[in-house]
Amino acid sequence: MAFKGKIDQEINEVSSLRNLVEIYGEIASIRMVKIRAFVLKNRQFLEAITDIFHDSLEAYAKKLSDLVKKGKLKKGGKVTFLAHNGKTVAVLISANTGFYGEVVLETFRKFLEDIRKEDFEITIIGRNGRTLFLGEEPKRPYTFFELPDYGVNELKLAEVIRHLVQYEEIRVYYGQYQSVVTQKPTTFSISAGTPIREEVEEPKVSYIFEPTVEKILMFFETQIFASLFDQSIRESQLAKLASRILAMDRAAENIKKRLSNLKIDRLKVQHRLVNRRQLNSLSSTVMQ
Repeated sequence: MAFKGKIDQEINEVSSLRNLVEIYGEIASIRMVKIRAFVLKNRQFLEAITDIFHDSLEAYAKKLSDLVKKGKLKKGGKVTFLAHNGKTVAVLISANTGFYGEVVLETFRKFLEDIRKEDFEITIIGRNGRTLFLGEEPKRPYTFFELPDYGVNELKLAEVIRHLVQYEEIRVYYGQYQSVVTQKPTTFSISAGTPIREEVEEPKVSYIFEPTVEKILMFFETQIFASLFDQSIRESQLAKLASRILAMDRAAENIKKRLSNLKIDRLKVQHRLVNRRQLNSLSSTVMQ
């Protein structure tokens, strides 16, 4: 009877876990639907803006090349419109909680592989990522920020951006949504400044810049990263939600199998009890 009671207790616990898993999956599904259309539409918009930014850089590089040829500027180095510290920072966008499937861990592995190859400064976003990082690189210095796993806290996001824009190059590691069943670790990199070279290819597209290409590039340099980083945060959230849905589906399937096995074990115990009672009853009849 004690063994049967233990099985019944586990059935109740596993059933409660099933309800919890279903709730997590439903919440993730609702949130994913809410942000997916925005993220995918904004992804296309930012890709177009980034293309214009690169075209503007090419146009400015051509202008600098002409100045080099005229002897008014020395080649080598870069021209930038903001003060930078000359360093590169690697930024990991992770999560604050668990149950997000494999995408957070896979993104961390890609991040860890790269920071072990080069001397980057480190910025970690999310408690989960900090725990993973300290487990692998406990003595390496880092800067930590905490952003919500769903939604955007504008004040905290602005704080992160103020920290990052001081760097010459910024590499951001995050999970990107491909489909409900596919999310992959992704990196985007943005560098400050325009190289000064003597020979530069003609820009693919000719623009008329108003007021000047310098002021337009200054705007891009101050604003483009903020937009790209904000998009990366939202991309990461979408990927994590999709990954959670998959994880909860797998968990629900495992729970279903476990409940089925437990119910079979309970039937076996019940049959053994019935058989034992029958044998005891038969023994009593024979003895009489």
